This record gives sequence, structure tokens and C-alpha cells, in this order.
Amino acid sequence: MANKLLIGISTQGATVACWRGNRITDCREFMNDPAGHAGFKDYVGQYSGVPAHILVDAVEEDYRLETLPHATGSDRTDMVARKLKQHYRNTPYIAAWLLGRDSDKRRDDRYLFSALTNPDLISDWLQAVTAHGLPVAGIYLLPMVTAALLGKFETKATNLLVVAQHASGLRLTFFRDLQFRLSRLTRGDSGRAENRGRYFAEEISNTRLYLHALRTISLEDSLTVLLIDCNDELGDVPSSLGRETPGLECVHLGRRDLARRLGITETLLDFSPYAIYLNLLGLKEPPSNLAPSGVTVGYRRYKASRTLYAASAALTAAAAIWIGVNVFQMMLVRGETEDSVRRTTQLASQYSEITRQFPQAPTSAENLQKAVEIAHKLRESTHGPQHLMALVSRAVVASPAVVIKEFGWKFGDTEIETESGARHGAADNPAAPSAGSPGQNRRESALIEGEIRPFRGDYRSAILAINNFAHRLGAEPAVAAVRVVKLPLNVNPSLSLAGNTLDNPEQNVNATADFKLLILLKPNT
Repeated sequence: MANKLLIGISTQGATVACWRGNRITDCREFMNDPAGHAGFKDYVGQYSGVPAHILVDAVEEDYRLETLPHATGSDRTDMVARKLKQHYRNTPYIAAWLLGRDSDKRRDDRYLFSALTNPDLISDWLQAVTAHGLPVAGIYLLPMVTAALLGKFETKATNLLVVAQHASGLRLTFFRDLQFRLSRLTRGDSGRAENRGRYFAEEISNTRLYLHALRTISLEDSLTVLLIDCNDELGDVPSSLGRETPGLECVHLGRRDLARRLGITETLLDFSPYAIYLNLLGLKEPPSNLAPSGVTVGYRRYKASRTLYAASAALTAAAAIWIGVNVFQMMLVRGETEDSVRRTTQLASQYSEITRQFPQAPTSAENLQKAVEIAHKLRESTHGPQHLMALVSRAVVASPAVVIKEFGWKFGDTEIETESGARHGAADNPAAPSAGSPGQNRRESALIEGEIRPFRGDYRSAILAINNFAHRLGAEPAVAAVRVVKLPLNVNPSLSLAGNTLDNPEQNVNATADFKLLILLKPNT
């Protein structure tokens, strides 16, 4: 299936090339007569939905170089449309090509306006194309396609004139700094084949005078002629040009050189001289398209459908990739699941094998589990003396004369017992728990036995130090009460006096200032 059809139209007929895989695969010629038109219709009728690119080589063409004020957007579009209508009122095949901007202060836009002034030249051929539903991509003048030829030969000439012999006549296309400026087509060379060199020299000289009249070049400027010779028939022309026009540089491009540089076969060049331009049109479309919007509407639909097809293909490919990724992930998950089941079965088998070697347990596994849970609860509910010891330590640090000899601690519903075996209950301590609620409001109590060091018989100072120590303990927020159980000297006024006043404790080196304190902490501390 062809990618596109390339159609070259001249006054002599039409040349149709089938473009496939970046090259011309088939080429046909049809004469401009009823038989040729019928053959053309039959040939294009075998293609369906293939875009057609039309190339026109005719004398009825016009080119104008103009400078317009710089504009953008819709203003530029409207201005260019008005200018085209001013120049070309009787043809729909018109185009404007923005060449660039001037270098002066105004920076105006430079345009090349072109038109096919004889629409009837292509009407029959175009009607045959559209009748078969082929979308028309564009209509181009042959000189616009010739510009792509310069890139194939890498010429750097400032003033270049491309000369080629066609069936319609001699085509002369002028380029200034590799930009198109002018093209003209002579009406054949009948009767001049015997003196072809002089004929070429005359046409080149006329073109040069015309360019000089347009102030494009002067007669003193150098000019390079690129002579296109598809059939190797113009070998004597360069020497004739040298004799007729001294100082003119001529570069001759024969059939072999053209085929090598353009990448086409020599047989195709023998078939038609338009094969060069059709090949260039297939490689790259020129920017100047003469086809109006009414002619290219089918091609726009064609491109839209191609875009939709491409988007659908991309979406399908993405969906296929997504499905493939999901299938791959599913296979991975399935493999991991099977591996996990296999490993679980293997571990269960190993566990059963190992447990069979265990000795007989004293009880069931359920009872062992309950015992462990109870042990955890007991461990979490235990209450130690660390908190109360920290309180005592802070008070001791502030009382350097106090030395702790024994520390007793209890956590329960009742207080810790003193040395006499008595204990203080609810009657003696309002903060103690009631007897009717055992197990509730359990709290800590401690009995501290210590002495005052150094002690030199000064009981007043010793008792004061003990009371200060008890006061520091009672000031702690967690302490409910601190009671002095024993002092070095009993100062209770209700007791009777006894003893010998001759006994002086200060003279007794073994005298000590012992004391006992009972500490009660608040519940839930």
C-alpha cells in the first residue's frame, strides 16, 4: 500500500509516482488528452484513502516579493489575505510565505506571494483525484520544490541560477543567498536543438537582465549556473555558456551524479525529468501551499483520523503493557504464595518432628499459657520500695548528721509494725484504710532506724536534727504522714522522773542518739 501519491502536472500531461518506504516505487505518465485523462482516472482509482501531493510546472505562475508591517495573530492573517486578494482575484490557488524580517528599525516582515494564475490547467486532473475520495494534501509550484535541491549539493553561491530542460520548456529558477527569488519557464526550444548552447546562453542572459531590472542583482555580480541534465544531453552546454557569457560559472550535474546525490535510480531519471522534483516533494513538503481550505478539507480529516488511530494504538499498547505488567505481578504473587505455602508446610512438618522428641509436659499447653499470663500480670502489678527509698535519700542528703541503720518497708492494707509488735490502725491514723474494705487503698509504709552522728551528748540538738529530718520527709508530696516512734531521749511530760543526776551522758563515750521514724505514703502513689 502506498504512503502517498506524488502527481506532477504540466501542459503536456501528468506524471504520477507512488511513494512507499521513503522512495518512489512506481512512476507513470499520462498525456493531456482524453485517453490520458481516462488512464489517469483508472490509475488513481486503485488507491483508496491515500493522500495526494500535486506539483505544477506551468508558465501561468506569478511571484511577488513584498514587505508588510510586522503583525501577529489575526491581524497578520487578515492583512496577508487582503494583500493576496489585491494581487490575485481570478484564482483560488494562492499562497504567502513569510521569509523573515528586515534588519532596519521598523523590522518589517518580508513575504513571498505566489499563485497559479491558470486554474484550468489542473482542474481536470484535480477532479479525477477528488472523485475517487483521495485527500489532497497540497498543491505546490515546481520552483518551490527546487529549493530542496540546493541542500543535496551543498552549494554556497550567493547568486545561483538552477537551469533544467523540461517537456514544457526551459525552467530557470534564481536563488539569492539560498532563498528563492524568481523563476521563469520558457515555451519550449523548438528549432534550436542544433544550437542548444546559444539558446541556453540567451535565456540565461535574458533572466539576468530581468533580475537586474528588478534590482535583485547587478550585471557585474557573479552568477553560478547549476545545470540539471537528467538524460546526459547537455554535455556541450557548459563550454558554450563559457564562450557566450564570459565570467559565468557553470556546474553540470549529469544523470549519474543526480541519481547518487538524490538517492534515486538512473532508470527513473530516464523515465521522466519530473522524477527529481517528485522525489524531493516526497521527502519534504515546501512551506508554500497553494491549495485552498476547500480542497484540503479531506486531508485534514485524513490527518485527524490518523491522529485518532495513533492515539488508539498508543492507548491499546499502553493497555497491553498494563495488562502484561498485571499478569506478570499476578504470576509473581502466585509464585510467592505457592512458595509460602510450601515453606509453611515444611516448617509445620519440622515443628511436628521436633515436638515429638520433647519430654512429656507436666500439664497441658493451655495451662502453661495461663500460668505465663498470670506471671506477666503479677510482674506488672508488683510494687517495690524504690519510690519510697528515693524520698528518704533526698531527705538524708539534706540532713548530713542523720545516718540510716535499718530500713523496713511494707505495701499492704496495714502499716508496718514497730519493734514493740504494735501497729497503728485506723483509730490512731485517720489516713489509714477502714477495716471494712480490705484489699482497697493499699499503700506503702516504712520504718526507718537511724542515729545522729557525731553525737556528744547534746540531746537538744539531736532531737532538733531528727525533727528537721522528719519535717523534710513530710514535705514530700507523696508522703501522707511521718511519725517519730523513738527519740534518743523521752521528752513526754506525762512520764515521771527517775535516775541519778550524777550520771552525765556527755561523759559516756558510748552514748548514742538513736531514733525511729514511721513513714506513710498516700494511697496509689
